[in-house]
Amino acid sequence: MAIAVMLATFLNFYAGLSGLVAVIIAVLLANSLGFDKVQLRNGVLSFNALITGIGLGTYFDPGIVFFTLLALSSVLTLIISVALGGRLFKYGLPYLSIPFVLTFWFILLPSSLYENLGLTQRNIFWINEMYSVGGNSLLSIFQYIESWELNKLLEIYLRSLSSIFFQDNLITGVILAVVLLLSSRIFFSLSILGFVSAYIFAQFSGSEAASITYYNIGANFIMVAIAIGGFFVIPSRYSYLWTILLVPLTSIVLVFFTKLFNYIQLPVFSLPYSLVTIAFVHFLQQRANQKKLILTPIQHYSPETNLYAYLNNKERLSRFLYYPVQLPFWGEWTVTQGHDGTFTHKDEWGKAFDFMILDDEGKSYQSGGLSCEDYYCFGKPVTAPADGFVVETINHIEDNPVGEVNTTHNWGNSIVIQHVPGIYAQLSHLKKDSLKVKKGDYVKSGDVLAQCGNSGRSPYPHLHFQIQNNPAVGAETSDYPISYYLNIKQKNLEQFARPAEGDVVSNLRQHPLLFNAFNFLPDTSIKFCSRDESGNEITEHWDAYTDAFNYKYLYSRETDAVAYYTCDNMMFYFTAFYGSRKSLLYYFFLSAYKILLSDTPVPVKDNIPIHLLKKKKLISSLNDFTAPFFNFLKAGYTTRVEQINHFPDTPEIQISTETILTVLGKQSPNTESRITINQYGIDSFKYISGKKVVHAKKIK
Repeated sequence: MAIAVMLATFLNFYAGLSGLVAVIIAVLLANSLGFDKVQLRNGVLSFNALITGIGLGTYFDPGIVFFTLLALSSVLTLIISVALGGRLFKYGLPYLSIPFVLTFWFILLPSSLYENLGLTQRNIFWINEMYSVGGNSLLSIFQYIESWELNKLLEIYLRSLSSIFFQDNLITGVILAVVLLLSSRIFFSLSILGFVSAYIFAQFSGSEAASITYYNIGANFIMVAIAIGGFFVIPSRYSYLWTILLVPLTSIVLVFFTKLFNYIQLPVFSLPYSLVTIAFVHFLQQRANQKKLILTPIQHYSPETNLYAYLNNKERLSRFLYYPVQLPFWGEWTVTQGHDGTFTHKDEWGKAFDFMILDDEGKSYQSGGLSCEDYYCFGKPVTAPADGFVVETINHIEDNPVGEVNTTHNWGNSIVIQHVPGIYAQLSHLKKDSLKVKKGDYVKSGDVLAQCGNSGRSPYPHLHFQIQNNPAVGAETSDYPISYYLNIKQKNLEQFARPAEGDVVSNLRQHPLLFNAFNFLPDTSIKFCSRDESGNEITEHWDAYTDAFNYKYLYSRETDAVAYYTCDNMMFYFTAFYGSRKSLLYYFFLSAYKILLSDTPVPVKDNIPIHLLKKKKLISSLNDFTAPFFNFLKAGYTTRVEQINHFPDTPEIQISTETILTVLGKQSPNTESRITINQYGIDSFKYISGKKVVHAKKIK
């Protein structure tokens, strides 16, 4: 794609050459001065130099003076880019093409004072220019394409695309349109939307003479549509609607600056696009809550990737909003009152849970149920829902006779634990003198704290559990989920959910073999060996690191691939992958996308962003067009523990995973994997997708 775009710029040879020279100078200078290599690789620091070089090569004739000014312009563009970027970066704003506009003005306005720098006449003799670049062959192609009898709007659209590189021909427009279509269906559709919006508004307002030139359509209206519709904002029906609105707004800004700069004979270039885009992004940043228009949280430089990653992570990574909290007991308990319950969970105390143990007949007691001891939950252990410090305890209140309540001490015997700042758990109605902790103690998740009782406003033995934002007993409750638990009746794993009244729930048990296998410790390495289709041996070393933001990732030394992951007490899952899809790490990423670290034989379901899968290109390309509005293509992921070998000397666990593609509701298997765990950790994994089979084994 990049080569095709570069070749298109060379249809005006000296313009393309000037752009190439400008980029080389900017990159070499930035690299020698130690600027960020990632920004250099992504073109952030060099794309303005490219546009400046192409522009200068289009406007002026080549010569010693010209190339000297070109080199100086490249340096100036880089300086302005870095200076302006540093200023805007702290506000999370881009500088777009402002460095190009400023640098070009600095050269163009006083250009008549440079006696040895002349404006070019090459554009007048375009046929000769084309012949000098490619001879009769290229000239024939150019004349053939220029002779096409196209729809007026299509011709204007293609010429508008070509004008982004200061050209006015169909062949460049066709090249850029094809590159847009192949590289991003969303950008392609937005370019059409931006063009049509600009054309219709120009006809409606009568501003055609000032705003509907090819260059203004390409460098301003189409670029605004692409920037707001799919780059800085997650593509959606709202971003497309705002594109339709912002193009006329850009036209107003363009007409104003055109009139203003006519006095000093300066073209506005892409200044309106830059100002409108920067202002709108800053406008969106000022909202208290992001709704409808979502600013791109992580820039992948692809609207499809941005969209699919956002849709997947919006639900999947919501757990990062919460500190993991488990159920505060062992075994199976029933929710007898949930959030906003019928009896006492009202108003500011509404987001709480009451738990009891019920038998198969739904009764909470044996015998006559006349004494607390008859109730199954009375005296049962109450455990810590998460690690933390005990900040408050009450242990002296008598347990009520069955049917009576103590409204003087409403909460009865209680424990409040601070897990992290602002997150406290309260456990109430505990049995008198059963507390095993005191204020100031540090507890671990699952530690026994006390016994279930019947103290306070509790007519029958039960456990009251709530999350709150301050340490006071009886503080206002917080709407907070339970991280992982089993819904017994539905035989389902619930993740960061809120059990409802009547649900029978239980905690999961961590399997130490699984936890040790997937809890990759920072600054450790593992090595895997496989064979390719030709039988050649492939070896990869994966190093576990933690970045500056405390995110964990695996790095493949041989392929430079990176896979980010998280691992809590009960779940391991990958969160992002970057790099080569030929890497063994990529196949492991798909195989171990989400693993429950428990021996409980329940399936774990998730969705993989479709841009991370190798799939049918036609179907995925069609889905790219519709994705901002609806996805007809989805990739579901399921994993489960298939087999456990409990032999003391050779324990082994096998985990199977599969990916199912769903196209318009029709499901078809896509991949399957098998991961083997032993006492040394991950022993091997096997990935199968059609005829593609990857079998990798860990080397000790």
